[in-house]
Amino acid sequence: MTEDRTNNVSAETLVLADGDNQELFLRVRRTKLLVISGPLQGREFVVNHDTFTIGSGSRNDLAISDSTVSKRHCEIIVEQSGYLIRDLDSTNGTFVQGVRVSSAHLAPGSEIQLGKTRIVFCPLQDANDIPLSRNEAFGKMLGRSVPMRRIFYLAETYSPADVTVMITGETGTGKEVLAEEIHNHSARSEKPFIVIDCAAISKELIESELFGHVKGSFTGANADRQGAFELADGGTVFLDEIGDLSPDLQPKLLRVLEKREIKRVGCNKVRKINVRIISATNRNLANEVNESRFREDLYYRLSVVHLELPPLRRRREDVPLLVKRFLTDLHGADALEQLADFDRTMDVLKRHEWPGNVRELRNLIELAFYSERRPVDLSAFLSLGNLRAGRKASEPEVNFVTDKPFKDAKSDLIEEFERTYLNDLLARNKQNISRSAREAGIERAYLQRLIRKYGMRE
Repeated sequence: MTEDRTNNVSAETLVLADGDNQELFLRVRRTKLLVISGPLQGREFVVNHDTFTIGSGSRNDLAISDSTVSKRHCEIIVEQSGYLIRDLDSTNGTFVQGVRVSSAHLAPGSEIQLGKTRIVFCPLQDANDIPLSRNEAFGKMLGRSVPMRRIFYLAETYSPADVTVMITGETGTGKEVLAEEIHNHSARSEKPFIVIDCAAISKELIESELFGHVKGSFTGANADRQGAFELADGGTVFLDEIGDLSPDLQPKLLRVLEKREIKRVGCNKVRKINVRIISATNRNLANEVNESRFREDLYYRLSVVHLELPPLRRRREDVPLLVKRFLTDLHGADALEQLADFDRTMDVLKRHEWPGNVRELRNLIELAFYSERRPVDLSAFLSLGNLRAGRKASEPEVNFVTDKPFKDAKSDLIEEFERTYLNDLLARNKQNISRSAREAGIERAYLQRLIRKYGMRE
């Protein structure tokens, strides 16, 4: 990385720099927001966070009392390329220079409109330094890109602090891996790390999974049972897919966060707990708050520290690093030597959109080495890695050979598709046959026949 110790800061971009104390940071020109119309006309607000939120909710960095502005309306975030404004699925939209946007980079003098409020984006003369990690890894998490180094810096800073953390990001970005590494880097690392998938457990059972129950409290409760918060005593509870938590359980979770105590289902006895809570979601929780499907007070209690994992398409320079790690982990130290033209392959992989993110890349590398062909051309397996990540391919591709009879080649391709599809389907549904059959839209008996056919589970 190029060393830069100048004080010249672009109005529109960030500059990567090494400080005199050998710290790595982003130097960004500070900016303010000037309100030129609306309830706060004439007021100025300095953008002083990595993520600066605007909305009618009182907990926003810029709170606007205006019925035409959503509770969490939009946010301004700092990126390597500059300041980006992002609409949070607001009711009435966010406008930049009169055009409604989902996201847009802000130039000096850009005019932003939210409801009745108009704001001008005004860069200042001085700069802020945003620290980054010098490390290319945080436990099992890898990345040398600026977005990942910022994540690593925050994770290194807050893992020992025992604060509540929310991790957001698209499916396949590694939210559970990051949560476990935060636990591993904390003083609780020798204690349990308990995972609860709020989307995979039925509404009737999740309260018992979280808080436990006493014998006879409901049909099937044949004995007292500890819930996740008791089982994790001294450790960490990871609430995956927190956006799927039912509204009637949200106030009970809020009580846990505020008072650090629980009640088992069917029991009035209060039990003190000592756990750290980390949550994750791929949903837009700001929109869930705006639509009153998720409690605003719970949202803020869960996101004392908010880490948003970038999609792989926003950190393409990390692809070679990840490929080398996955090759070694999955296929051994000499796997790199079995690849066809590494540099050309990396150029192709960097151009891919990666809708399934890091999980898709890992699946692709796992799958490619099942082929008997050597050297292995990873780019030929892009669509199948996408299938295993559970996402639709943007440009469908197939990998087949033409030195076999048509019928045999077709049979091999169908078999590979069925194996790939079923592996991902069952993994996503925790090996639950009924739920997998419903999701796939096939009969349960037919799914069982396919499972037996490929010897995948018993």
